[in-house]
Amino acid sequence: MNDLSPVAIATRQQGRAADPASSVWVSASAGTGKTKVLTNRVLALMLSGTAPHRILCLTFTKAAAAEMANRIAKTLSAWVIAPDEILTPEVERLLGRASVTKDLTTARRLFARVLETPGGMKIETIHAFCQSILRRFPLEAGLAPHFDLLTDQDAMDLLETARETIITRAHRGGADDLAQALAIIVRRVHEMRFPDLMTSVLFARDKVTRVLEAHGGVEPAISALRQKLNLAENDTPDTLQHAACDDSTFNRIALQIAAEALSSGSPKDQERGVVLSSWLERNVEQRVESFTEYAQIFFTTKWELRKTLAYKAAIETQPNIIEVLTIEANRVGEILDKLRAAEVALATEALLVLGKAFLAEYQSRKAAFARLDYDDLIHSTRALLELPGVAAWVLFKLDGGLDHLLIDEAQDTSPDQWAVVQALTEEFFAGEGRHETQSALVRTVFAVGDRKQSIYSFQGADPDGFDRMRKFFA
Repeated sequence: MNDLSPVAIATRQQGRAADPASSVWVSASAGTGKTKVLTNRVLALMLSGTAPHRILCLTFTKAAAAEMANRIAKTLSAWVIAPDEILTPEVERLLGRASVTKDLTTARRLFARVLETPGGMKIETIHAFCQSILRRFPLEAGLAPHFDLLTDQDAMDLLETARETIITRAHRGGADDLAQALAIIVRRVHEMRFPDLMTSVLFARDKVTRVLEAHGGVEPAISALRQKLNLAENDTPDTLQHAACDDSTFNRIALQIAAEALSSGSPKDQERGVVLSSWLERNVEQRVESFTEYAQIFFTTKWELRKTLAYKAAIETQPNIIEVLTIEANRVGEILDKLRAAEVALATEALLVLGKAFLAEYQSRKAAFARLDYDDLIHSTRALLELPGVAAWVLFKLDGGLDHLLIDEAQDTSPDQWAVVQALTEEFFAGEGRHETQSALVRTVFAVGDRKQSIYSFQGADPDGFDRMRKFFA
């Protein structure tokens, strides 16, 4: 009888995932042995004849890379002196078949083989891998050959300098768009939070850049946003409020009658009747200033439509008062929605104008010192691997030393990082027959992750990309 216990099922699944002859995409929860499977797969690949330098394992953190490297080194060092009765079942478990004398000999030699591999095994973070590529091809990537990586403190210093430069430029005049954008932002964000806002723009620069590139600049991007929000080009909070407060947009006579009816009703109705009557008597500018107070005749402080717009006494005085107030409540509700949308469009435009200038200044200062930050490593590598006329040669040079790619914590991989992986693997599978004489196995891709554990806000993590790439490789 087959053993269907949870432990047996899990062990069988782990064995399938570690099969070095298959490309595998694994979605597994925390505590299910993902690191063990990764380690076993690397060991199985080497046992099956793959040279250590032809395996690339990309992890999310340096700590994860170090842990995996240590696990592999510990296992291989133990194999050197392990007696046959201990080594044989372990080798057979990894290979999924009965072992022969040659397999045990290979296992005992792997420790020395790894030690003799120039640069050691390729178990590293995506950033470290990208840095190694850019070190090999700096000119092709458009970088200074002597480029250096920014420390966290250097990055913060450059960030502050870039921020102060943009603020100064806005205040000195000659940059009206910056001055207007800054004025809009500071009315909505406390000055103590402004540095954090610009830091957030820096962390989200992938998204900012993609938006601007996709639409061809700030103005086209905002036009597209206005269409999404059902706003006309000239709809601003100011124009919308002025239009909403003009007599031509509502039934003033019906509302005046309703105000009189409310004034003869319950105490709450009387309060609202006074506000309604007072608002109707004002001119447009005065109505705009008190529009929020007016809107609260119909809406609560949480901006939910009031369940009762008039009570019994007011209704008896004016039977159609509920209909009149409901029509006005719906109009005011639509205006409030439009105002919120217009605020979003206005603030977004201001943030894009400031963000674009800020990112350009920050990038310029980095370039002046031949410095890159961690995001630059990813962006520059992606651009290099997608560069017409150059990418094919670079990929060929990289591809010549790579047979198996393993990706750990794949749910935290960003779109740009996935683009690097995709560029690598597109060449990876091109002309497979050419590689059959170079490696004992078909070339494979292995990825493991759990979207439930994704660090959504960190480094542009894209858990949806995990599923998209799974379909791509399928």
